[in-house]
Amino acid sequence: MTEILLAQGDLNEAKKAAREATVLARGNHDRILSWKSHYWLGRVCEQGLAYRQALRCYRVAALVAHEIAQEIPKGRFKRDFLAQPEARDSLDRYERLRKEVGRQARHDLASLSRSEAVSRKMLASLSAIGQQLSSILDLEQLLASILDMAIENVGAERGVVFLRQEGSGELRAESARGLGGRDLEDLSRFSRSVIEQAGGGRTLLTVDVGQDPALQSVLSLTVNEIKSILCVPMRARGRVTGVLYLDTQKATRLFTERDRSFVESFASQAAIAIDNARLFGTIRAENSRLRQEVEGRFKEIVGSSAPIRRLRETISGLLDNDCTVLITGESGTGKEIVARVIHSNGQRRKARFMAVDCGALPENLLEAELFGYRRGAFTGADRDRVGLIEVAGGGTLFLDEITNTSLGLQARLLRVLQEREVRRLGENEVRKVDVRVIAATNADIKGLMAAGRFRQDLYYRLNVVTIDVPPLRARFDDIPLLTQHFLARRVRAAGGSGETGASGARIPRVLGPGVVEALMRHEWPGNVRELENLIERLCVLTRGEVITVRDLGDLGLAVPEPKWTAMGPGSSTRPSARTGEQIMIEDALRRHQGDKAKAARFIGWNRQKLYRRMRSFRIPADFGKAA
Repeated sequence: MTEILLAQGDLNEAKKAAREATVLARGNHDRILSWKSHYWLGRVCEQGLAYRQALRCYRVAALVAHEIAQEIPKGRFKRDFLAQPEARDSLDRYERLRKEVGRQARHDLASLSRSEAVSRKMLASLSAIGQQLSSILDLEQLLASILDMAIENVGAERGVVFLRQEGSGELRAESARGLGGRDLEDLSRFSRSVIEQAGGGRTLLTVDVGQDPALQSVLSLTVNEIKSILCVPMRARGRVTGVLYLDTQKATRLFTERDRSFVESFASQAAIAIDNARLFGTIRAENSRLRQEVEGRFKEIVGSSAPIRRLRETISGLLDNDCTVLITGESGTGKEIVARVIHSNGQRRKARFMAVDCGALPENLLEAELFGYRRGAFTGADRDRVGLIEVAGGGTLFLDEITNTSLGLQARLLRVLQEREVRRLGENEVRKVDVRVIAATNADIKGLMAAGRFRQDLYYRLNVVTIDVPPLRARFDDIPLLTQHFLARRVRAAGGSGETGASGARIPRVLGPGVVEALMRHEWPGNVRELENLIERLCVLTRGEVITVRDLGDLGLAVPEPKWTAMGPGSSTRPSARTGEQIMIEDALRRHQGDKAKAARFIGWNRQKLYRRMRSFRIPADFGKAA
C-alpha cells in the first residue's frame, strides 16, 4: 500500500500507511514486516526531503535485515536474501544517505562554529567599543572615532554621521570619512529621502544598489560605483538623535544581516556617547560663561591664577545665603576686599557694610562701639549710642582680626551669632538684630584655641564657611595684572588734575623692560598691600613717564639676582628670570615639606601636571623636604 501511495505522490497517506505498518510489526514481533515498513517509511521521508528521518528509518531497516540474514543457516541463502531488491536498496540508501547527511552535518557544524566565532568577536568588539566611546567627551573627536570603528568592524569604505539639530530637528552631516565635498553635498540631498527614513527609526540595508531603482539616480552612488549601503538610526533615551550611514564599493564585501545587527547595537552605544558628549559640551560652555560672569562680577579681585579662580568660585557659592564666613590669610592679602565682594554681590548689597578692626581699639571701647550703650552707663557716656551691630542691621558686619578680642567679648559675640540679639551697655532690654557676620584673621586660630585664648564655641559658629585667601607668593602669575591694575588706578585718580611726581614730571604710565620680571623675583612678605604701596611710591617718586628697574632699586626693593650658569667651555650666560609659576611651585613644596600630592592640591593641579612642571623648571624631586 505504501509503495502505491508513494508512486501516486500522496506523501502524507504513504507516511501514514508506513507508520501503521511499523506499529503493527512491533506489536506482532514481525521482523520481516518491520524491515520492509521502515524501508518504505525511509523512502517516503527521503522523497519529502526529511533526510535525517529517512536516515534513521534506513538504519533500522538495515539492522533488521542483517539480523534476519544472520539467522539463515546456509551462506548461499543468506546471500540470496540480502540480494533482494528491497534489502539491497535499503542497505545502499542507508550508506549513501549516511555519508551525505554526515557531510552536511559537518558543514553545518563548521558554519555554526564560524558564526559563533564571529558573534563572540562582535560581542568583544562591542564591549571594547562601549568602554572606548564612553571615555571620549569631545564631540568632534567622538564622531571621528565612531566612524573609524564602524568602518573597521564591517569593512565599509565610506561613512557619514548625521545628527539631529536641537532647534529644527533637521538631520545634518557632522562628520564624514572617504567623501569629498561634492559627494557629501549629493549625499545630503539623498538624505532627504532615504536617510530621513532612518531618522524615523527604520534601518535601511541595500545589498545591491544597482538593483534598487530608487538609488540609481543618486549621482554620488553612481559615480563612485557604490555596491552596498547600510543606514542605521542612532537611538538614545527613546528618541532618534542621528543616523549612521555606511557604504562600500567592493562587490566581494556586501553588507549582510550580521553587519546590520552589529551596527544597530553599535549605533545605540554611539548615540548614548554622543548625548553624553553634547551634555558635557553644554556644561563646559555654561561653566565658561559662569566663570566669565564671575570674573566680570568680582572685578575687585584681580588675577587669573588657579588660586584666584578657586577663590572666585567659592565666593560665588556664598552669594545666595547668609551663612557666617571666616576669612583667613596673611596680612595684606586682601581679606577685607573679599568680605566687601561677598556683601556687594549678595542679597544684602542694598544695606550697609560695617567694617570693624578688632585690634585697633581697646577692649572696653570696642565693646561699646559694637553693642552701643545707654546714657550714664559709664563715665563719659553723656548720651545713648547705637552699636555698630545694630547699625549694620539688614547688612553685613565685618570683624577684622577677631582673634584680638578678649574672651569676655567673644562670649557676647557668640550670643549675637546664636540668638541674633544684642543688649546695649547699661540696659536690660534685648534687641533683635538681622545681620550677617563675616570675620577675618591672620593668626593661627587653632593654636589660639589650644592655648585657651580663643573660644572653641565661637570658632565653630564663625567657621560655617572658611575662605583662605592665598598669599602673593602663591600667585606670582597675577603680579603683572596687579601691577597694571594699581598703576592704572593711580593714573585714573590723577585724572586731568595734572598731578606730578617729585621732580614735576607727570605720573608714570608705563613699566619699563625688566620691571615685571624684577617684581616677580621679590618674595613679597607684605603680599598685595606691599605691592600696592610700592606702586604708589613709584608713581610719586619716579622721574619721567616710564618706571625702570633702577627706580625699584632707588626705593630699596630687595630683588635677588638670578645666578650665572655655565653653558659650555669658556662661556656662560644668565638664565631667564624665575617665572611666577616656578616660584609658586617652590612655595607650595616648601609649605608642605615636599609632599607633592598636597602641593598639587594647594596649587589646584594634579600630581602629573606638577611633576611635568617641576621637570620643565628643573626643580629637584626632593625640593622642600626637611633636612
